[in-house]
Amino acid sequence: MRYTIKPSDDGFLNIELEFLPTRTGIWEILLPSWRPGRYQSQHFAKNIPSLLAFSGIRECAIQKIASSAWQLSVTDLSPIRICYRYWAQQADAGGSVVAADLLYINFINCLVFPKAWENKSCTVHIVHPATWQTATSLRGKVGTYTTKKYRELVDSPFLAAPSVFSYAWKEGKTKFYLEGIGPATHFSKKLIQAYQQIAAFQVQWMGDFPVKNYHFLLWICPKPYYHGVEHTQSTMMVMGPPERDCYEDLIGLGSHELFHVWNVATIRPKALLPYVYTKEVFFDTAWVVEGITTYLGDWFLGASGVISWEEYVACLLGNLKLHFERDGRSEQSLLDSSVDIWLDGYGPALPGKRVSIYYKGALVALAIDLMLRQKFSHSKSMRDVMRLMQEKYGRLQAGYTRQDFYALVEEVYEDSLADFWYKWVESAQPLEGEIAALLRFVGLHFHQDPEGQFHLDPLPATEEIQHAFLR
Repeated sequence: MRYTIKPSDDGFLNIELEFLPTRTGIWEILLPSWRPGRYQSQHFAKNIPSLLAFSGIRECAIQKIASSAWQLSVTDLSPIRICYRYWAQQADAGGSVVAADLLYINFINCLVFPKAWENKSCTVHIVHPATWQTATSLRGKVGTYTTKKYRELVDSPFLAAPSVFSYAWKEGKTKFYLEGIGPATHFSKKLIQAYQQIAAFQVQWMGDFPVKNYHFLLWICPKPYYHGVEHTQSTMMVMGPPERDCYEDLIGLGSHELFHVWNVATIRPKALLPYVYTKEVFFDTAWVVEGITTYLGDWFLGASGVISWEEYVACLLGNLKLHFERDGRSEQSLLDSSVDIWLDGYGPALPGKRVSIYYKGALVALAIDLMLRQKFSHSKSMRDVMRLMQEKYGRLQAGYTRQDFYALVEEVYEDSLADFWYKWVESAQPLEGEIAALLRFVGLHFHQDPEGQFHLDPLPATEEIQHAFLR
């Protein structure tokens, strides 16, 4: 498949796809209706007014048959060209934007493909001013990139602008990049050093890194924003506005998204292996994907020395409050909420209905980590779980189920955790007392004041307890 993308002054991308059909008859042309990393139908096709198709100079019949599908009639085996415009004004980490001084594309939004061609090779030619600089994990000459599969292309965001910050370093066998658009003050030595520490610690903690090149892509946008999306060889982060200090948000988000290279890009639930872009994909382990990553993303900041113990405790309390003060009495289990996120989206749901796969998921991850540390005097932890997940599912590219995850944790714990899974994951029982008891093991007192606010205070403890937890 060969794509050409030209931005226009009216906010659209002008896109052309050319491919050589392998048979005559009816073909389906599809556009993804959701993107990995956000488990919600997004219906990107709403941004395409119409499609035209040509065989040579002859126009072919093409008709829309579903929200994100078209039917194409192919009468001979000449190359087919499909031409259309895509409205590119979604300014978040999963969208695409055309502006006078910016070209930002998430290809999964806007590139149609013939049905069942997700594993075909692709070339994309992107037209932009010759003096502009670019940032992407794609490989090729500037402006023209080739991938072995459509799947790789739509997993690789692209940035171009008159000026793009770029810094690179090596960690083990991987070359890391920090690249982005915005005021130079945001791309500080302090941020670079933090990303270097985070990357070094995570690679050492997991034992290796799944890819040879990784890009932290950053756009400091004009409006207040905080959003990141994981990809196999990059993360796209959008922060704003330029006048605020984004450092603390950027280190937390960067750490979270980097760990997703293992926990979802490599270690993947069975339902997501491979990704099916054109329909809702329900699975009850979204809390494993996002909850463990939320917990560990913050823990890595403390363990790597990027933040202090006191700052880490404040960060941990923030996540605990987000669950207990907002969702602590919600009716749904983590399992139901993992499914209903497709139904409700990421905004508010019915009052008291849903729990967050991020924050209650992080609570479960914290509990697993503390139970292992307590039982084995810190000689086992969540590290053993994630390394075994990588060995059994990541390296073998075999998807896991919830039951597989349960069994793996129990293998590390060396006992059944049936009661734990029921109470913490499969039901909506209150958990304040349980987590408070576990936190005492690492010298922290979790409690609620008369006004209903939660607190996390240090108990009389030594630095030895703190150091044991953050290792």
